[in-house]
Amino acid sequence: MDNKPSFRTKKIELSIKRLVSEYLVTHRDYLSKFPNLRFEITSVKVSKDLRFAKIFLIHNITEEEFAQFNKLYLHDIQSLIANTLTSKYTPKVTLIFDQTFQDSLKVQSLIDSL
Repeated sequence: MDNKPSFRTKKIELSIKRLVSEYLVTHRDYLSKFPNLRFEITSVKVSKDLRFAKIFLIHNITEEEFAQFNKLYLHDIQSLIANTLTSKYTPKVTLIFDQTFQDSLKVQSLIDSL
């Protein structure tokens, strides 16, 4: 059986990435609470049944601040996706720090030290 995501799953992933990116650019009220916050969405993974979505991103704040950001703004992001997507199910969104970027920096620093 093939594990590649279907065309529909890819389409939902791209739509969620675009929606969340637009939200982070246009609704900048979070900058009053987190003035130095910068985000970059690296990828979005949606489950095969389209009920769950993981948004992987890179940020420059502490884990406590990121948890507070999730608490304050995840509901708004979820609502935006629910109001915009035209699918049978609205995926439950989870924001996750993308560890691969940190890992690549560690590998690069090890290579540079040689």
